[in-house]
Amino acid sequence: MPHVQLRDVVAYYEEAGSGPPLLLIAGLGGHSGLWSLQLRSLSLGRRAIAFDNRGAGRTSAPDKPYSIAGMADDTLQLLDRLDIEKASVAGYGMGGAIALELAAENADRVENLVLIGTSARPGGRQSVVTEGWADARRSNLSREQAFALTAPWLYTPDLLGDTQRRNQAIASGANDPYPAQDHAYARQAQAFLAYDATSKLAAIEHPALVLSGEEDILVDPAAAAALAEALPNGTHQQLPGAHAGLVEHPQAYAAAITEFLAAPVPAG
Repeated sequence: MPHVQLRDVVAYYEEAGSGPPLLLIAGLGGHSGLWSLQLRSLSLGRRAIAFDNRGAGRTSAPDKPYSIAGMADDTLQLLDRLDIEKASVAGYGMGGAIALELAAENADRVENLVLIGTSARPGGRQSVVTEGWADARRSNLSREQAFALTAPWLYTPDLLGDTQRRNQAIASGANDPYPAQDHAYARQAQAFLAYDATSKLAAIEHPALVLSGEEDILVDPAAAAALAEALPNGTHQQLPGAHAGLVEHPQAYAAAITEFLAAPVPAG
């Protein structure tokens, strides 16, 4: 799969399909594999592109401060390298923050937005939990132990109450072949926790779909609804699942995204 030079990092990306471009941005510590369960559906009639943010997956991980603005610039450079003038952009968690920043600063390069498990800024609970996750990565915990700590914040009580499904979810994270390096995870977390898009939302006029899991305890659906309300052309929709509903209910999310992207884009 291809890599491309972006400023000071070499970025990994993969794509499927052809047609209008759809750029898929992963969340904190995640990589392009996040979208593997939706990529086939989302690439029907579209050129779907998933990539690894700096510090994650198979993209290089410089050990220096990161910022959401810098990662949005990485995303812009990727569009340039792939000769994409304008794209629909979908982001999950921190990826939603990157998508908001990209749209705010480069409005002409974004067709519309899909923001999943995203709010205008990390709330108090999300900030505390994210700091705890970064600390766990720097500790002596095994990867399995670290992912066991994150699972209650990501998955539904239904999954967590099923020993087999819970163990599969934890093992999937612990055995990721392309894990973020601990220093890079911390750099991403610092960038995410420092970001606040509140003052920029009124100027982001793109059609925007804000999706949240009905049982998300990390990003409260009310915060996602407030984000949609603050965006001039935002719509909020709740789907089954918790913060990782994209993983737990992949087809429901793929269907919602596909339906939104198929809607005519308002003129002007």
